[in-house]
Amino acid sequence: MTPLPTRTHTLKTLAIVATVALCFCLPCPATAADGPRLIELRIGEQSYTGRLLSRSGNHVWLMDPFGAVHQLSVNRISSMQVIAENFRLADTTDHINGLQKELPPSYAVITTQHCIVAAPAASARLYGQELEQLFLEMHARFQKLGFEPEPPQLPLTAIIFPDKELFRHYCDRDQMKWSEDLSGYYSIKSNRIAVLERDAPHPSPSPAEQTILTSAPDASRNTTQANDFVRVSALTRTTLTHEACHQIGFNCGVHSRTAHGPQWLVEGLALYLESDAARTRSEQQNSVTDCINHERLLWFHEQYLPRYQPGDLAGIIASDDHFSRQSLDAYSLAWAFTCFLCSSDQKELRQNFAKYVRLTARQPGPGAGTAEQRLELFRSLVGDPVLLETQFLRFMQAPELSTPAAD
Repeated sequence: MTPLPTRTHTLKTLAIVATVALCFCLPCPATAADGPRLIELRIGEQSYTGRLLSRSGNHVWLMDPFGAVHQLSVNRISSMQVIAENFRLADTTDHINGLQKELPPSYAVITTQHCIVAAPAASARLYGQELEQLFLEMHARFQKLGFEPEPPQLPLTAIIFPDKELFRHYCDRDQMKWSEDLSGYYSIKSNRIAVLERDAPHPSPSPAEQTILTSAPDASRNTTQANDFVRVSALTRTTLTHEACHQIGFNCGVHSRTAHGPQWLVEGLALYLESDAARTRSEQQNSVTDCINHERLLWFHEQYLPRYQPGDLAGIIASDDHFSRQSLDAYSLAWAFTCFLCSSDQKELRQNFAKYVRLTARQPGPGAGTAEQRLELFRSLVGDPVLLETQFLRFMQAPELSTPAAD
């Protein structure tokens, strides 16, 4: 009789697997006539409540009312039940109340058309205006590049931390590995940006080199009303812009929160769009100088290029391992190759790259496939990495790019 409990558990697991599988192909307990139901999945003592978002292989993704996404192994799910007939996303008031309970009283929570921003009261509105402007610029740029972005279904939430200890405590709760040089991150799981305010490198920085000036109440990159300005370090703004690009991309269908797209693409686009000129040009094709990221350009030429090996480009397309082995090389290569693809004077190459971006966002995950599958996808849509590598390295020797200038 000892095998019976194991057999009973196996049958129960198979029944749950079958029920979850039906959720994505037939009317089932998780789906009502007018949309998804609110369901609860349990793994041991832990419960997860939300709507079934996606399924691939042995994994399902459940999105809770606040937009957090949980990736669960079907084999570990012990029970599934319907909580309510209709799944409803939390409204703006729910988000605001949640943030106010989570953060110190000194924080203000403000909203814009697309964003919810929690920050110290003196600067919350200004950060909100900056993030709303970044959304408008990036969404428009994605459209110009042919990525076909969608309107976000969730508010774009950002938390700005003026204090390193508060930021560290938040990272611990968010299960983000903290380090002294961590300035911010976007969490695919929570769908939030968390950014640490960094001081300007010296007491009286040059506005052109070290700070941005954001005006209130009508944020404008050309406004000069000194009494309304707040000074933000260049590092803080760069971090905010980079992480906002991730958040906007993952919320507008350029990337997928349930499919692990190629890291070179995710990071390359964010690094590319750190440049104001890259975001704001009205034409589809950027000029070479528009996309310059001085920090990555300097590293590429002075540190990476002397060690560059034929096949490195194919390697970063085939695998994300380069980011864990040589992260600064990988980030510089990702930026440079993205700049090449978005700035190419070959219209067909730009269009093929856009097709590649759209397809990677629609692939089921987890994982972007085997190395050969990743290479074959790129070859079939964009071109042979071996041939493109020659063009790419020639592009990086262009006069505008070959001699990095100080920012």
